[in-house]
Amino acid sequence: MTPIKEKGERNLSKAVRLNELRLYINRVKKFKVNDLAKEFNVSRRTILRDLEELSISGVPLISEVGVNGGYQVLEEKNLLSVSFTKEETFSIFFALTSLKHFMSLPFESEYESIIRKFYLNLNGLMKDEIDSIKNRVDFQIDNQSEEVPFLKELFMAAVENEPLCISYKGVRRDVQPIGLYSRYGRWYCPSYCYLRKDYRLFRCDHISELEITDREDKIKIEVNNLSDIISSISQEKEYELVVQLSPTGVKKYQSNSWPNSNLVESNGQAVVYGSISETDVDFLADYFIYLREDAKVIQPVELVDEIKKRISVLRGLYE
Repeated sequence: MTPIKEKGERNLSKAVRLNELRLYINRVKKFKVNDLAKEFNVSRRTILRDLEELSISGVPLISEVGVNGGYQVLEEKNLLSVSFTKEETFSIFFALTSLKHFMSLPFESEYESIIRKFYLNLNGLMKDEIDSIKNRVDFQIDNQSEEVPFLKELFMAAVENEPLCISYKGVRRDVQPIGLYSRYGRWYCPSYCYLRKDYRLFRCDHISELEITDREDKIKIEVNNLSDIISSISQEKEYELVVQLSPTGVKKYQSNSWPNSNLVESNGQAVVYGSISETDVDFLADYFIYLREDAKVIQPVELVDEIKKRISVLRGLYE
């Protein structure tokens, strides 16, 4: 049953009033019902109902009896102190949903807790809207088939400027991570390499061991734009990419084009020109095998050879 509005109550929607009430009690820390009723121009009965609903939703309220009694918040720091519009709420939900297909995340357990708390703190109407749309959107993270055990440690080392000793493809390396980025569903860690005395790009799933080192020559790395640093790392070879596409291949390319590539259509033929890095070869080999006759790689020869090698392995399975 919808509560009857008391005479003279302020004309605010319940959701807005609850949000403003949450922010208000977080600011004043200790309060009385009469003070809240006066502040929001509503009755004591309405305020008591609101406090009960906030308490059920997780706001830690405690009451004190006596002349100087009232209510106070047990842990103010745990309150949500930001108000979101409907569109902003949807944006946050989509962002959180996009992460669920990653096999590995820097903060996996925290991610599950965040999305649960975010959902539980929505009002009833917004929960209904999220429920109605959550099966209407999905994301696919291509080719992430390997778990990455050290993402959190790499990220925290980057934040705290901590040097690490890693085992990379079986070789011990002293590095200082700068950050993390994902490409084609794989995680990479741009880092300063003490052996090469330069920045290098490391694929995170190739790191099998990791430990903090106590180097005296630790450097302080200031990162203003991670993308610029990644693009300036010259560890990887660059190959020119040329791929012929069928009409079906063109549609697939247009729905999910590759970075650093352009489609040229002329005289009934479609060709993609672009560039790829050395670490992209193994991913694109799997990708073009998946496209079968809809894509023919002309170059680089390294990619063509990798595709042939994988086809040979597959043929051997059935011979």
